[in-house]
Amino acid sequence: MSVNEFCKSLLLELKERGNPHRAEQMEAYMRHQFIFFGVMSAERSELLKKLRSNGLDMLSGTEKRELVKRLWQEEARECQLLALEWMLKWNSKEYVEQDLDFFEHLILNKSWWDTVDGIAPNLVGKFAKRFPEIARSNFECWEKHESLWLRRACLIFQLRYRMDTDLPKLQHWISLFKFDKEFFIQKAIGWSLREVSKWNSEWVKKIVVEEQLQGLARREALKYTK
Repeated sequence: MSVNEFCKSLLLELKERGNPHRAEQMEAYMRHQFIFFGVMSAERSELLKKLRSNGLDMLSGTEKRELVKRLWQEEARECQLLALEWMLKWNSKEYVEQDLDFFEHLILNKSWWDTVDGIAPNLVGKFAKRFPEIARSNFECWEKHESLWLRRACLIFQLRYRMDTDLPKLQHWISLFKFDKEFFIQKAIGWSLREVSKWNSEWVKKIVVEEQLQGLARREALKYTK
């Protein structure tokens, strides 16, 4: 099937599987940021599996990214969520140098935590390991960007890195953003430190003191420390 055919098929299946009552609940949970068909995660996974068996993964790299952008333009949130679930299954060895611009586009459009928190640690995180110099250059722009979601991405793209985490760079971003009152930034500061605390709690406690973290960021950072 072509990109158009996959897009039409996916939209038709989502509409058929939709549940108006669940849609209302999902919209309320997401603070009415988006509209929903009312298709839950398990059903989306089932649909994605069906599409993949019908040749979805056989699309070229260009076609894959075109389909994702098409789905990102759709009004119903399940379209973005299903596209993200599919991207999480892509092999990072197939990433190309332009993909960070692609991921940035996705972060900046239809922005909310449910997509950004999947894109940053999973897609951007893998890209940064494959193309560190490109990532480093882009992060210098992201940290100054007006979008809180790109700044949040700087803080959380290393969440899966464990002992490969660049601690000096993480501290740089924490120091840069610690006075930002935005909830999603403070939460991300705490979240990034909480993950590090699982293997280096002493460093986290030191950073909390050095950076004089308070409130949400401090509580999240020290959640697992004694």
